[in-house]
Amino acid sequence: MKYLSIWRHAKAERPEQYQNDFDRPLADRGLRDAARMAALIAALEPGVDQILSSPAARTAQTVQKLLEALGGRLEPVWDATLYLAPATTLLSILKTLPEKVCHLVLVGHNPGLEELASGLCGTGPADSFVRMPTATLAHLTVDTNHWRSLRWGGSQLKLLIPPKTLENKAE
Repeated sequence: MKYLSIWRHAKAERPEQYQNDFDRPLADRGLRDAARMAALIAALEPGVDQILSSPAARTAQTVQKLLEALGGRLEPVWDATLYLAPATTLLSILKTLPEKVCHLVLVGHNPGLEELASGLCGTGPADSFVRMPTATLAHLTVDTNHWRSLRWGGSQLKLLIPPKTLENKAE
């Protein structure tokens, strides 16, 4: 069994303020949401043993919060092809993961992440039923021992948690 945590980057600054979408950093709310969600991911069992992320500014900052929650024990893998990648590309990349990876956290962007989560738990990426607002986590169990065998419909959605559910109302 493999475990896949699909995590959409947290809330970013408005695009109008930046020349390049790739360079948009997290907003204040995004920083708070990323920290909350990172603590949740760090508590999942089995523990995270690899992080694969788009290198965009907002995903890099989201990953930084996870590294802090994990005590800095992992070195993320940055892959530029993940930036705004469609679900089919994401699936192809996941199929190349080393077999020693048991629990992967994939950090990226919509609509690809929603389509990936939906496709892995449904009939394919066109069967989009999973909604992932910013900083949402979709945690899946993958019914295989080999990443190369990952396929549409071969996973079960175990958790779908938006950061709003973890908000501290006193903030």
